[in-house]
Amino acid sequence: MVGHQKVAGWPDMQTFEHYVPTDQMRDRCSKYVAFGMSPEACAEFNLTANRCDIWLSADFPPAKWVVEHERLHCKGYDHIGMSTMANLLARHRGATGGDLASTGGDFASTGATAPPR
Repeated sequence: MVGHQKVAGWPDMQTFEHYVPTDQMRDRCSKYVAFGMSPEACAEFNLTANRCDIWLSADFPPAKWVVEHERLHCKGYDHIGMSTMANLLARHRGATGGDLASTGGDFASTGATAPPR
């Protein structure tokens, strides 16, 4: 990961940080990293509820930069060159007629953080 870029139109979200047992964090976050990678944390978005949940290991608390990285995802920053979050927002707006306050459909995505190579 080299830097972040702001997703235009990303809504302000309430952020919740969950320090849970490592196996619970991995159960939530492993689907967001490449096969064979072990996540350190992830952020899941619910655009309908304007909610972002960050999942972190209580057993092995991540480095400060990992926590900040996930917080940036909640604030609407994707990895430079990526369109995952912009695509998520566009799909959500299409499903709700552009109304972020609509009650139609919950969507989840992430910015999972894996250890650097």
